[in-house]
Amino acid sequence: MGWTKRQITQLRERMRKQGRSDDDIADEIRYRCGCSRLAAYRRLHGWSQAEAADRYREHSPGLFLDQASLSRLELWPQVGGRSPKAAQIIALASLYGTSPLRLLCPEGLENLDPSERDVLLRASLSGNTPTQPPLSRELETDSWAPDNLVTPKSKMETAAQRALKFGSIAEGGNVGSETVQQLFEEAERLCSLYPRVALSRLLDDLIEAQNVVFTLLEGRQRPSQTRDLYLLGGIICFMLAKASHDIGDPKSAMKQARTAYICADNAEHNGLRLRIRVQQSLTAYWASWNTEAARYIELAQSIPAGSAGSATVWLAAQSARTWASLGDRERALKELSVVTTLRDQTQESDLDRLGGLMRFTDCRRLYYEAETLVWLPGNEIEMEQTALTAVRAYEEAAEKNSDDWAYGDEAGARADLSFARISQGEIEGAHEALIPVLELPVEQRTAGIVASVMRIHGTLRNTKSNNSVSQLKREIELYSQHSASSLASGR
Repeated sequence: MGWTKRQITQLRERMRKQGRSDDDIADEIRYRCGCSRLAAYRRLHGWSQAEAADRYREHSPGLFLDQASLSRLELWPQVGGRSPKAAQIIALASLYGTSPLRLLCPEGLENLDPSERDVLLRASLSGNTPTQPPLSRELETDSWAPDNLVTPKSKMETAAQRALKFGSIAEGGNVGSETVQQLFEEAERLCSLYPRVALSRLLDDLIEAQNVVFTLLEGRQRPSQTRDLYLLGGIICFMLAKASHDIGDPKSAMKQARTAYICADNAEHNGLRLRIRVQQSLTAYWASWNTEAARYIELAQSIPAGSAGSATVWLAAQSARTWASLGDRERALKELSVVTTLRDQTQESDLDRLGGLMRFTDCRRLYYEAETLVWLPGNEIEMEQTALTAVRAYEEAAEKNSDDWAYGDEAGARADLSFARISQGEIEGAHEALIPVLELPVEQRTAGIVASVMRIHGTLRNTKSNNSVSQLKREIELYSQHSASSLASGR
């Protein structure tokens, strides 16, 4: 049974409240309704085919299009569809407020008449395809930010917009092997460093690496190492998705992740596809979009995972805490048992060898297990033991200067340990566990860490007040006022 106009309207309004762009919403409509891209943008605006055809003729006088013709265009390249003219696609893109290449799937673009395809590609690359402002444009800017203020968040938004632009082209100079190898070495360096240093130390390098890879891929001649470049683009966009999430910008994070997934598709790399879907679930989880987090888990579980390495463990662990957050205790515990099984069966993959963000370590597994138990009342003792084991594992990794150490996940494990102790009435022990987190430099107070700490604050509201409780609440409140997100926004 297809989606009704009312259901689509409800979906559109819900996603706009989340700060999603019209392109995001159209992608979701296409997924939910199983329709073409062209039909999804029409349905985004709530128009019937007859209404869209009427608006088209008003918007683009001289370019004929009736309901029957639009119906056939929306079917393209499926059986019964008709190949559109470049002028029609450009006019429809202007009417719908998007870019022309967003209206065609890769097969649709590829099967166009070559001359029509060339017109579309040139128009898109030159940027000479005026569009209406997206309906949610007011959500995409920070009106309070001075025009001349360059902040990490503004850099992230710039990178996300570039990723989005490239993604629309990719779904549509030769490079030497030395260049590709050098880019892989840079990606490995960034993957390894990311969990261990503040984002501000890596951000410029990440954005520059993305720019280099996209510039190579946007050349007129497809490079001989196309698949490697798409894999690199996916890895770097994956890291920038994580970076946007860490500074509390889930919208930019999802833009980067979508382009990362397009790159993974072009590279035909299931291990990267899987990691990107889990990262999307993680972003939604920390943004409190829990049903959305579960949807990305289900998308990830549909990907063949034979050579995904530790990402299969990450998927099960993220699934466990997602279902726990939705109150499905049985499914969460079942996923935790899957984590234990997979831990002993998983073999190292090519992406695992990059280290850092690409490898799901045993320390991190323990942290996710504790995080899952946070949502399941009655497991406080087990939660405390698991979180304490995770903290000790991270401390040992730090002493060895191991690539397994990650300051953000260690902080999350400490916050879960503090939560478990508060749940058992151990305020002093909870404070002691949280001290290293409260002492983190502002630039390392990522969105996930702050959310974990504020969860403790919420628990304290239900705790009998005394001097210790009041002191800890004050420290947490002060801590949350000065975070990586506030630095990124220039506040």
